[in-house]
Amino acid sequence: MNLIIKPSASEALNEVSFNETEGVRIEAVFVGSCSLYVDHHLWIDEKQTDDTKIKVEGIPFLISPDSLNYLPKKLYVDYNPTLGYKLSSDEETFKYNLRLTRRANK
Repeated sequence: MNLIIKPSASEALNEVSFNETEGVRIEAVFVGSCSLYVDHHLWIDEKQTDDTKIKVEGIPFLISPDSLNYLPKKLYVDYNPTLGYKLSSDEETFKYNLRLTRRANK
């Protein structure tokens, strides 16, 4: 995966303190109900055994194998202080107004 962090997102994420086993989890979950879609989330989370860990500009990102199935080959992370984080590709915006929070224990 080619993960591109926009300067505003890089600046905001570099203010976050991570321990050695943590990173920003990019989660893409297939949701099936009345309609079918993929829901996207950002979390500060612990690395799991099967996660892919990608470091971009010193920022650790975690992506599960399941999420990789629903993410494009090229993914952008952007940030606006008013609108939060945005995940997008060259073709579409997946989700915006994302807030980065620490994931509660599962």
